[in-house]
Amino acid sequence: MTVEQNISVKKERQRLEGLWWAVALIWAGLVFGADSMGILPQIGEADAWSWIFLGAGLLGMLGNLYRVVSSEVPNPTTWDWVWSGIILILGLGGFTALNISWSLILILVGGVILVSVLWRRE
Repeated sequence: MTVEQNISVKKERQRLEGLWWAVALIWAGLVFGADSMGILPQIGEADAWSWIFLGAGLLGMLGNLYRVVSSEVPNPTTWDWVWSGIILILGLGGFTALNISWSLILILVGGVILVSVLWRRE
């Protein structure tokens, strides 16, 4: 990969990250607005933060899937998947009666580190 291509890929990643942040912040504003008006659905123990994390995690996962199937944008890194998974698990934690989200996050991060160490070639 040439220097110009590397710079182009980096700029595209930054553009996609900026897009994610913009949509995630708009989602958070909508959720807080719905919560303040009392129209935020109450499922399980979910609060506004559960809805925000759920939406942001789903947005991250959908963005990663788009990047996998599209040839026009760079593929997501392993850590793009991990961060999306962590945010999604945090969001889902409020909707379940079991409070296992932190243990799932630790398992996810440990599994990714284990796989990256085992696949690393010298």
